[in-house]
Amino acid sequence: MSFGLRVRLSIMMFLQYFVWGIWLPMLAQQLGPNSLNLDAREIGWVFTVYGFGSILGPFVLGQLADRYFATEYVLAAAHFVGGLLLIGAAYLHTFWPIFWTLFFYCSLYMPTMALTNSISFRSLGESNQNYFPAIRVWGTIGWIAAGLFFGAYLDYQNLTFYQSIFDLVGQHDAFESLLSTWRTVGVPILKQVFELPFVGEPHYRDCLRVSGFFSILYAIYCLSLPHTPPVPAKETDPIDKRSAVIECLELMRFRSFAVLVVVAGLVGIMLAFYFACENYFLESIGVDPTQTGAYMTIGQIAEGVVMLLIPLSVTKLGYKTTMLIGAGAWAVRFGLSALGYPFWLMIATLALHGFAFGFFFVVAQMFVDRAASKDIKASAQALLIFLVYGLGTVVGSILTGYVRGYFTTAGVENWRGVWMGPFVLTLICMLVFALLFKEEQIGEIRDETELGPELASTVH
Repeated sequence: MSFGLRVRLSIMMFLQYFVWGIWLPMLAQQLGPNSLNLDAREIGWVFTVYGFGSILGPFVLGQLADRYFATEYVLAAAHFVGGLLLIGAAYLHTFWPIFWTLFFYCSLYMPTMALTNSISFRSLGESNQNYFPAIRVWGTIGWIAAGLFFGAYLDYQNLTFYQSIFDLVGQHDAFESLLSTWRTVGVPILKQVFELPFVGEPHYRDCLRVSGFFSILYAIYCLSLPHTPPVPAKETDPIDKRSAVIECLELMRFRSFAVLVVVAGLVGIMLAFYFACENYFLESIGVDPTQTGAYMTIGQIAEGVVMLLIPLSVTKLGYKTTMLIGAGAWAVRFGLSALGYPFWLMIATLALHGFAFGFFFVVAQMFVDRAASKDIKASAQALLIFLVYGLGTVVGSILTGYVRGYFTTAGVENWRGVWMGPFVLTLICMLVFALLFKEEQIGEIRDETELGPELASTVH
């Protein structure tokens, strides 16, 4: 397998999550009291958009990519139109227009996560699947870069978050020297850009505008990705073979596959709590609201390390144990957050998000790819996205609005009460998964001769 192919796929992953990593962590600040001042329930409903976008969109775009159009063309079209929608959403000020614009955007964006997985797995081939974590880690790096970039964008004159990093390692003087140079060279150039009438001074709404701009650039790059043609159904195929969606749903008859995707959907509820609540939680413990997105990159930094450990963990411990470790990290993270102090521990728990996401969701994607035949891989990945970012996110995001409202008294939120719900639910998911999931069933889901002897031997 060529190094150039891995580089192209890595750039794809970087841009895929760079776009998302700009707007999602900072959207709460744009919607909340620092900008549009929507109430908690409205904010909770807005955060359902990427959940609703994961319900229908993945199956439609997955079917298009599996049966009718080359995957890279579907990916390019989704990101181009999506970028225009994001830019438009930045100029909206009331709940319903924001909700519907982001709803249509997420119906295009959320399926593209499954499509990038599909392009990667098909380009690598099953014999090279272990390269996937090293490629997917560039998505994590893209998310980290997005948070650091946008944090610096909002605070371009002071670079407060970067100062905290330098101070942490005892290099305050080095930061002052760097800041002085930056204010001499970089700030004057940026001020000229921000003085342009169609740009303006940095604002929270720019999480949408800037993300939309990069989405359009990414759409252009998609046209250079490896050609990934559809696998049309034959006229003689039964209806369940002609529809990739129906065929991948038939995988649910296998208990382990069903347990995996259902538990992943429930864990998606906790993922929604993280994105909808963490921003406000960090602000409540003293983090500058312009820097909450930058602090949340700590989770992605940890995720990047975890990505490199996934092949070793799956080989030595197996899918099941690796995913239980990931879910356990989430339980610990929510349990510690319920304490609310000290400050350093609350910041440190952000790293556990990275361990949870990498060991649970990325390994789940690998399992699903092994379970699906080559002609329905995009739709099988879409099924997982549907349950995690679709149903799980919709339920979780709606709950966050009501839970935050319930645990708020005189404008002060009781974060212990907010975090205990996802903590208990994570423990229940771990118990169900431990009792019912058997990774050996992958040999029943797909015939071992199709997997190849070298892969079949790794899952028994």
